[in-house]
Amino acid sequence: MRQISHLRAWRTLLPVSAALPLVVLLGACSGGSPTTPTTGTDNSNPSCTGTCSSSTTSNLTVADVQQVIAQGVAEAQARGTNATIAVVDRVGNVLAVYRMGDPATRSVTVTTSPNGDAPISGGLEGIRLPVQAAPVNIDQAAAIAKAVTGAYLSSEGNAFSTRVASQIVQEHFNPGEDFQPAGPLFGVQFSSLACSDLVRSFAGAPGPGPQRTPLGLSADPGGFPLYKNGTVVGGVGVLADGFYTIDKSIFDRDIDVDEAIAFAATFGFGAPVDRRADRITVDGKLLRFTDVEFADLSANPQSAPGFDTLTAAVGQLIPVPGYTDGVIRDGTMFGQPGSGVRADGDQDFPGRDAFVLVDETNNLRYAPRAGTDGAIVGGAALSEGEVRILLRSALDVANRARCADPTSGGIAKRA
Repeated sequence: MRQISHLRAWRTLLPVSAALPLVVLLGACSGGSPTTPTTGTDNSNPSCTGTCSSSTTSNLTVADVQQVIAQGVAEAQARGTNATIAVVDRVGNVLAVYRMGDPATRSVTVTTSPNGDAPISGGLEGIRLPVQAAPVNIDQAAAIAKAVTGAYLSSEGNAFSTRVASQIVQEHFNPGEDFQPAGPLFGVQFSSLACSDLVRSFAGAPGPGPQRTPLGLSADPGGFPLYKNGTVVGGVGVLADGFYTIDKSIFDRDIDVDEAIAFAATFGFGAPVDRRADRITVDGKLLRFTDVEFADLSANPQSAPGFDTLTAAVGQLIPVPGYTDGVIRDGTMFGQPGSGVRADGDQDFPGRDAFVLVDETNNLRYAPRAGTDGAIVGGAALSEGEVRILLRSALDVANRARCADPTSGGIAKRA
């Protein structure tokens, strides 16, 4: 079992000033006991040590997305419930959203206390949609947010779910342990919102990311990463129980229908066991990846009827304005220019294993440049050279701080 004192996602960015480029640092650690069964997990490339995302061309295909949805639908049917299932690629492009049942019956309540115990007052607490006065569905938005979270918080070194997010974003770490400091990623659920000037928006087809998410990052169990050929290729999110919430206590084992359906959907694309969050400790505390295993499912994902057999009476693909047109798409290949995130190629940050954000034409979105605030700071604005020095120094520290994986001869993991 590995111990890490800081958490990183693939989108760790270094905004030194408005004049600085945004550099993506990819790092995490993994390892641990092989006691969890590997059935249904991605074991196709166990030799990945953190470089597969930039050296392979793995991505979710239309057939992959169809399989993920069909497996989730089969589990939902076995449990006698309707679900909304979203699949995204690793940079957040929404590849499909599938809704079961009548949208008018798919109400969602936003709450921190689905059982009604000690709810907070204010904000979005207690909002329920759709209602007659506001016939607006948000089940699709919740499913997308969960899928994006599973994709964004995972790497070749660690697999994080929305249950993990719930554990590390609340006011205490662990949740329920009074007088403890806030979670390592406290407040991160407000990142990647549509109002950000960093994230991109749907332009008719999957394109360069990172893409936005309608509800920010999610801490509601029911979102998982998807793996293929040893690397993260996307995420799946599910909303079925009618609540968009958090898990306020990690001291019990929940029976969460969203999580069960989403976990079933990952079959064949499940996180490698040695990279799951429950093989990682943070400040001596074990992370929780899932309260459901494949043996706990109500249906066998391997026997799920194919996507083409699903009729309109079961559900349908739906468009989500600003995110998907209702057509299943192939995902982008992370680490390649088309994903919007690629290796620096030793151009601006030689020898530092840096990734950068690029646009549709493979040009840097945030190239190093001098500061523009000279008049405000008395002519002492940062020069372009100083910007590069600061970022290179930060990358040096980040690389030294990475954990080495003993199974790879001490090579530090990233991506």
